[in-house]
Amino acid sequence: MPAIKKLSAAEFKEWLDGAFTGDPAAARTWCERTLSPNYLRLQAGGEQTDFERAVEKVTLFRTVCNRWATSVKFYVQEGNRVAARVICEVLVGDGPQRKIELMFMGELDDKGRFEYVWEQSSDYT
Repeated sequence: MPAIKKLSAAEFKEWLDGAFTGDPAAARTWCERTLSPNYLRLQAGGEQTDFERAVEKVTLFRTVCNRWATSVKFYVQEGNRVAARVICEVLVGDGPQRKIELMFMGELDDKGRFEYVWEQSSDYT
């Protein structure tokens, strides 16, 4: 198995930001570059997202997200496993601006793309 590229906290932030910012028409290309075709995201509370649903979500987020700002408070990578704590400020559509704490764990495939992701998010004060 080839060596997994080590991501810095800044590179992780850039990846996460890419899901919410950018051209909605380029969402599939971004997903193909950064997510495994076997991508599976599990969110606390039971929601699951596969690759095709991820493309839909990234397209939607890039369309309706009016503000997205992140601060990576904790980041570690060991081999192909990544863990992070991120504080996000988000404004979606006409809704109120929210501050969210995101707890993230993920595994990279042998090409350095996220394959398995676990997330828990909650309002942050």
